[in-house]
Amino acid sequence: MRTKEPGNSKVKLGGRFHRLFAATLVSATGTGMHAAALPLLVLQITNSPLALSLVVVAVEIPWVLVSLYAGVVVDRLDRRQVMVWADIVRFAILIVLVVLILTAWVNLAWLVLTAFVLGVGQVFFDLAAQSAVPDFVSRDPRQLSVANGRIAAAEINGEDFVGPPLGSALFGVWHVLPFAGNALSFAASGMLIRSIRPDTATKATSDAPRKSARAEIVEGIRWLLGNRTLKALAAISCLSNIVASAQFAMLALLAKQALGLPDIGFGLLLTATAVGATAGGLAASAIGKRFGSGTVLLAGKAGVGVAVLVLGLVANVWVAALMMLATGALTTAQNVVVSTLRQQIVPRNLLGRVLSSSRMVVMIGGPVGAALGGLLADSFGVQIPYVAAGIFLILVTLVFYPRLNNRALASATVESDVLAEESK
Repeated sequence: MRTKEPGNSKVKLGGRFHRLFAATLVSATGTGMHAAALPLLVLQITNSPLALSLVVVAVEIPWVLVSLYAGVVVDRLDRRQVMVWADIVRFAILIVLVVLILTAWVNLAWLVLTAFVLGVGQVFFDLAAQSAVPDFVSRDPRQLSVANGRIAAAEINGEDFVGPPLGSALFGVWHVLPFAGNALSFAASGMLIRSIRPDTATKATSDAPRKSARAEIVEGIRWLLGNRTLKALAAISCLSNIVASAQFAMLALLAKQALGLPDIGFGLLLTATAVGATAGGLAASAIGKRFGSGTVLLAGKAGVGVAVLVLGLVANVWVAALMMLATGALTTAQNVVVSTLRQQIVPRNLLGRVLSSSRMVVMIGGPVGAALGGLLADSFGVQIPYVAAGIFLILVTLVFYPRLNNRALASATVESDVLAEESK
């Protein structure tokens, strides 16, 4: 007789993971405060939309410029120390920014520099944190899934729920407060990560012989391209990102023109997405256990495709809110599945480089989707990009079904387990 397995609430992840979770929640809240306050400060100083766009680009461009090298660093060094140093650097640049604001010396150049340094720190921290999760819990898929779901929920709650309204409110009280608060969040995060005890695997990695950084980057890329499952995951994630970028790039326009919402209505649609994302992150492990990783991934992709298609066909506020809620839940559940599969399949000593290479592939879809969405909306109306994107994502799901169904993913993880045992 088959015994009933305990629920997610009884999965014990240990103190090391809980410190990582707390650090993620604290720093995500600080990041959310900063994200809300920084545009207000830029416009207060310059009143220029171009200046605002420069700051946004400065935050995002480090993923293009340094992520592959960050993957090498994450695989070479103690991942705890990479996270601690990322927090120290971000704390230091924010202290400088606070001093400049207090002395009225802050200008656009400093804001762009601060945004860039914060972006670089986030690249290193995120890659190290994702790579460290298997070290802090185990490579057991159930523990990884629960851990990844909780990390995703912490990031969403901090960056989308708590941080932005708190940052806007503090900026109204005294415009230096949200930036000082973000600095303190990185200090607290660094101390929490520093308190995590190291393990023998970490020490073994740091003592391994080193190749050149370029050779190690190539090794990570070859490993990604040489694994059918990981290559398929990167490809479908890139194509999905085209849809997501088109969807969110045109969302404000859809809210005003098709739905007739005021400015606050756009914010409420984003809130609905964040609510769904939190629920999806927390429920991903249980749903994956019940239906299988392939089903969660593929049904999630198809479900998002249907939701985006409905956004383009039905001009109703409540339907739109429900579709954004579904988008958030299904997308985050998929992300948890993808993160868990990568952590299961990729060897520990390559995880940082494979993650960074995968992230680079996925990012290609961002500007493509935003550009295509704008062109279609300008030529045919704002709802057409949603119709096209929804149909496109449904077709993409069908194409990738043979490689990413439950049987294919189970085979890929079993093969990775065999290889891991042989390498011991």
